[in-house]
Amino acid sequence: MPRSASCCPTRRPSSPARHGRSTVATQRSNPEAGEPGSAAFVPAPAHASVHASLEPRALELLRAIANSPEPLGARELGRRIEAGNRPLSESTVNRLLRRLDEQGLTRSMDGRGRVVSEAGRALAQRAAAEVTWHQQIGSLEIRTVQDVRDLLVARRGVEREIVREAATSVSGEDVERLQSVMEEYERSVHTEERRRDVSTNFHKALASTVENTMLRAVAMVIFDPRFDMLEHVLDMVTAGRGTTMHSVHEHEEIMRAIRAGDPDAAEAAMVRHINRLIADASAVVAPSTRLAIELLLKNHSPVIGGGT
Repeated sequence: MPRSASCCPTRRPSSPARHGRSTVATQRSNPEAGEPGSAAFVPAPAHASVHASLEPRALELLRAIANSPEPLGARELGRRIEAGNRPLSESTVNRLLRRLDEQGLTRSMDGRGRVVSEAGRALAQRAAAEVTWHQQIGSLEIRTVQDVRDLLVARRGVEREIVREAATSVSGEDVERLQSVMEEYERSVHTEERRRDVSTNFHKALASTVENTMLRAVAMVIFDPRFDMLEHVLDMVTAGRGTTMHSVHEHEEIMRAIRAGDPDAAEAAMVRHINRLIADASAVVAPSTRLAIELLLKNHSPVIGGGT
């Protein structure tokens, strides 16, 4: 059953809070004291990596404290967190602990050591989840042309929903940004290396406009840097088939539907676009092109992603 489109899509102004924020805090300096402010918090984006919000040693300390059933002091933490096979010095541990305290992630228990706050425990759990996430995504690689097709099928399922939401809720500012990204691809389409570098930017920009946090999270997987090689493979295939320019017209069709606030038309345009890419990836290519693709995939060392 077709889904009905909203007759009057809401055009909301863009704002920093639009996509939601987490409780993760970053420190803000206190110019009078020359030290970070103890109660100054700047919310980090919900999709930001924990590993990017804290320096590695501070994050190790936070996780060690969170995993301990009792308060931990600087000396014990130094023994648990090694630096080059040596215990971390107490001065370094104390410096890091002060920063964690200032961010409201840990607190002192009357000289008995540190425990985590509720926000600190949540951050430590999120960090552990990120480690698990990277281990799981580490097994996903593009090694064959079939893998390329499989990834495109996954993208079709996700991007048809992304573009539906974009068509009904995207802001005027986002429309301008999407138009700019699309035009960048059009300008680069005749330059092979540049074209490959920006080929998915339009799709990534679309994903960044939606408010559905689950869709954005899944988009981070399908646009993980380890899959960048997909674009090189697709570029080789479409160039050989003479269909490279099709993406320019297909992107324009998607944008027309978004500007019109028509989610059904936007979804249909996105599905046609990705179906065409799947067809290209499924087509018989010249033996020389297939050999080049196989060598490219075989020699490619995937990058461990951190979030697209």
